[in-house]
Amino acid sequence: MKKISVKFNQKQIFFGIIGLLLLGIIGIFAYKLNEYFSEPVINAKSINLDASPSPKSKIIERLKKDQKIKVLKKNNNTDWWQVEIGSQKGWVASWLIQKKNYNAKNAGRLAEATIVLDPGHGGVDSGTQASNGAMEKTYTLRTALKVYKLLKAKKVHVIMTRHTNKTVALASRPALSNRVKANIYISFHFNSAGEQNAAEGYEVFKYHHNANSFASTIDKQFNNLPLYNRGVSFGNFEVLRDNKRPAILVEMGFMDSDYDFSYIQKSSYQQKVANDVTKSLTSYFN
Repeated sequence: MKKISVKFNQKQIFFGIIGLLLLGIIGIFAYKLNEYFSEPVINAKSINLDASPSPKSKIIERLKKDQKIKVLKKNNNTDWWQVEIGSQKGWVASWLIQKKNYNAKNAGRLAEATIVLDPGHGGVDSGTQASNGAMEKTYTLRTALKVYKLLKAKKVHVIMTRHTNKTVALASRPALSNRVKANIYISFHFNSAGEQNAAEGYEVFKYHHNANSFASTIDKQFNNLPLYNRGVSFGNFEVLRDNKRPAILVEMGFMDSDYDFSYIQKSSYQQKVANDVTKSLTSYFN
């Protein structure tokens, strides 16, 4: 077999090296440009820079809208970020921060969306109860946390109105959704008929027309659940009525139904609900 030899003169080698250097410089410039246009900024009129990741923490200073920050650490369990501003370091609520993006559009994929999960009740507000004294607030939180975990695994920007058994003012829930411009808001609840075994099943509620499409999507996805499907209904609830974003409220069974509660109390049922919520969000956005 005849050997083929390729020779390069010094001029070709020189321009080849220059070309590679230029490509590297262009790549770095593009990265820095993207970094600039997506750097985190304050998304509220003013927020606190706190000494620790808690709303009860000592306030270091007040930060203004559109102020640039450097993120040092993200606490995914509480949605608080440790940030640096000048020489100051502290913690801020991540839902009051956004990526500065001059080409921002409505979310076209789940990974681009902001999802607010609202575990109903909490703290001094127990919600309804089962015949054995089990409280609604316990199961709304367990279910929402399972959804939160699944969405976080998909790198979704997800915000919880509460991560623990704490009291959250009703008005603050839709207010949070409006403030962060949530693409979807889901409030988790369990129902009560007021009389033991008088009703059963899960139900999806919506108030504004902008929630119609997602309400239908999630209702269809829930069809595989073992409880009776009561369908999609109009719900005149404050968390929906005062919510300008696409918002739904799901009642995932009756606490005072022996049949429903036999499922509600099981982690496997809560996981089924979480899986279906995640699948419906994926289907809706993608």
